[in-house]
Amino acid sequence: MAKQAVVIIHGIGEQKPMDTLRPFVENIKAYLQQSDISEKKTITRSKPDKTSENYETRRISLSSSKKRPITDFYEFYWAHNMRDNKFSHIWSWLYKLVFTKSSKVPKRLKIIWGIIWGLLFMALSAIVILIAWPAASKMMASLLALTGFSTLLSVLLLFFKSSFLNSAGDAGRYFTPTPDNISERSNIRSQGLSLLRKLHDMQDSGYERIIIVGHSLGSVIAYDLIRLLWVEYYKTHNSPLVINQRGIGAIEEYLKSNPVLNADIFHELQFKCWKQQKAIGNKWLISDFITIGSPLCNADYLIPNNISLDQLKIEREFPTCPPVCDEPGNLMHYNSKPYIVNGQMRSLKFLHHSAPFAVTRWTNIYFSSDYIGGAISPLFGAGINDVEIKRKGSLILPKGHTDYWNSNSMKSLKAICKAMRLRTYK
Repeated sequence: MAKQAVVIIHGIGEQKPMDTLRPFVENIKAYLQQSDISEKKTITRSKPDKTSENYETRRISLSSSKKRPITDFYEFYWAHNMRDNKFSHIWSWLYKLVFTKSSKVPKRLKIIWGIIWGLLFMALSAIVILIAWPAASKMMASLLALTGFSTLLSVLLLFFKSSFLNSAGDAGRYFTPTPDNISERSNIRSQGLSLLRKLHDMQDSGYERIIIVGHSLGSVIAYDLIRLLWVEYYKTHNSPLVINQRGIGAIEEYLKSNPVLNADIFHELQFKCWKQQKAIGNKWLISDFITIGSPLCNADYLIPNNISLDQLKIEREFPTCPPVCDEPGNLMHYNSKPYIVNGQMRSLKFLHHSAPFAVTRWTNIYFSSDYIGGAISPLFGAGINDVEIKRKGSLILPKGHTDYWNSNSMKSLKAICKAMRLRTYK
């Protein structure tokens, strides 16, 4: 390979440009050097990011080793699009989450759901007491008059804004397509698609493949970018004379013959199909998609929609892994119109518009203690390789959600490096 590119997409919160990319590359490099002697002399260089329209981000390049080509790391920074979050922006989302029946709340989120209901009960009880008991109202008025109490209340409100509205508010706004949120959602997707198009189209880059890594809400954004960009690229080709698309048929036959999929075998078939599609001139370079601590495991709960997630998958609005196939025959392709090259008639197989995961391997990594992350394959398909990393956590708060590529998280670093396949993309 000439070069490869990794695009990491950060999660919620008051993120600053490069806050995610720098430690990610630093710890990935440290792990590679620790686990492979051929990586000992690799160096990093921070270069201007010519592909992004954000001048606050940089491209970090990791020099090649005997087993790995030059690897360029990019950060898709989107946090500046989510500013001045208000309660009104996420009210409909919160209402849907809180007033969902307990039986439909995901198991990993039931504790948080119960805590919210407990806080609501306490708040309602306090209001009833203040209204029904005049002495309590006078006592509260006296407390509010105290400078210390007012300061404490202000600090609590500021904490609520910084920890909730400026963090969870990002998720609520992105998940909810209300009129107040449409502009921000569109800006994020437009900027992300622009970055990926440029990485695909850069003539001087020499990129053979692109890996997308999404953390937390960034994994949801990454999923959207993949499904939207695929619609632009899935029919591209260079009118080849010699055609080998046996990989598509191999996947279709495997799905037909194996009702219970093996993710590792399916990944091998995806890779072969990806190589063959590249050989006929298909522009798609995204070989691997890695989700880390992803809320997609609870997509049916977190995404408010009048149509069920199952129906949206059947209608091919939300791509699955493996893709939804047509009956009869379990086919995920259709034939192109014939074209003539060198006086000979040729025809290609086009994967359908919701089949990016026929050619893009999907690995999902999550801590057992992380309430936000979890197994995605039950919702989006058995072709996803779910990697659970055991870790002790709190009964109330998620633990480890921001620690996946910390220097002391060797198991998750190993899993991330394995999924990216930086040394060999096979």
